[in-house]
This record gives sequence, structure tokens and C-alpha cells, in this order.
Amino acid sequence: MTQLQRILPDADLSGAVAVLRSAHGTVAQQFGFTQETNPTNSAFIDAETLRGQLEKGIELYLMIEEGNAVGCIAIEESQTEVETFYIEKVSVVPDFRNRGLGMELMNFAASLIKERGGKHIGIALINEYEKLKAWYQRQGFREILVKEYPHLPFNVCFMSKEI
Repeated sequence: MTQLQRILPDADLSGAVAVLRSAHGTVAQQFGFTQETNPTNSAFIDAETLRGQLEKGIELYLMIEEGNAVGCIAIEESQTEVETFYIEKVSVVPDFRNRGLGMELMNFAASLIKERGGKHIGIALINEYEKLKAWYQRQGFREILVKEYPHLPFNVCFMSKEI
């Protein structure tokens, strides 16, 4: 059985950092990202950077299974769009993938967003990551926009879902 616990900025962030680095490390490897080519990727995150994000209002939830940190998810309320929240950092460590934990994380986040009056969920991902894009589409997300950012080595796909 899994548990989700909110990680506050003053907490020990080592478990969350380990999950993010492990989960996103496989993606970085798949796409050839390095700390030099994509320094903001979660594969290269450190506790100081994560703490700064938490202090700015991102809520991070760590998934624990049998005492092990196996995944995490973050939500953030939009400052510009009414009734809109963003889901970020959807992560499951490689050894625990394909067990439905990612879907469990997404359902948890959607329920929390709905409880807070959210009606729209937005996500952003690597546009070229077709497998992940299809996974989100199966959950009802639709592609809104693909945008190029000069500082990123990939295009960003923005997706949205009504809840």
C-alpha cells in the first residue's frame, strides 16, 4: 500500500531529490540531456533548487511504499488563469514503473485540485516524448500548444484537461 505525504520546504529533501533524479534520469538518458544542455531538468535537481521551488508555492507530494520513496508529484495553482492548476514533476522510480503508481499519483493530484475548486489541469512535457504524451491523452488531456524555447534542447508540449 502506498502513502502520499506533503513535503514542506524545511523538510529533509533527500528522498524527493533521489526520486526526481532517478525517475527523470532515464528520460535525460533517453533524450541525451546533460546538466550543461538541460540544467533545469529534474534529473539534475538538488535540494537547494527544490527547496526554492517549494518556498515559491509548489506543493510536492512524495509517494512512499513499504518505507521507500518511489514517486512524487507536484501541483501549483495558476497565478494568471482562473480555476487552473498545473501538475508537475510526475515521477515514478524505474523499479516501480508499470504498476499503476503514476496513475495513482495523477488521480491523487486531480482529486486535490478538484477539492480546491480547480476546473482545469495543465501539464507541460517534452513534445518528442510520444509515449508519455499518449499516456496523458489516455487520461483525457489534449494538446493545446507546442512551443520552442531557445534555452531548451526540445520543444515543449502544453496539454490541458477539464475536471
